[in-house]
Amino acid sequence: MPAQQPAPQANTAARPTRTPALAGAGLSSVGVLTIALTGAPWPMVLTLALTGLLVVLIQSAFQAFLPQDSQHRLAWWRHYWNHRATRRRNRSSTPDTPPPAP
Repeated sequence: MPAQQPAPQANTAARPTRTPALAGAGLSSVGVLTIALTGAPWPMVLTLALTGLLVVLIQSAFQAFLPQDSQHRLAWWRHYWNHRATRRRNRSSTPDTPPPAP
């Protein structure tokens, strides 16, 4: 009688983080940006710095509010698309022209 194989286990290992790769890209871009902005007017440098901070804040907000687990993310997207379809149906059921003025 052949030996029974154990049931395969779900892959529960955590996904590796992308932080080291992104940190390296960030450091190299900061160096290039510093060289490129040498001698630039200070309002341009300030605008660029504030834009970079804004991008980081927006990305952080997305990371905080959007679920990161695959099942939760799938449920979130399904709810989002169902909500959009419902709104589209409700919007298309209303007349395009406003009612006549009294």
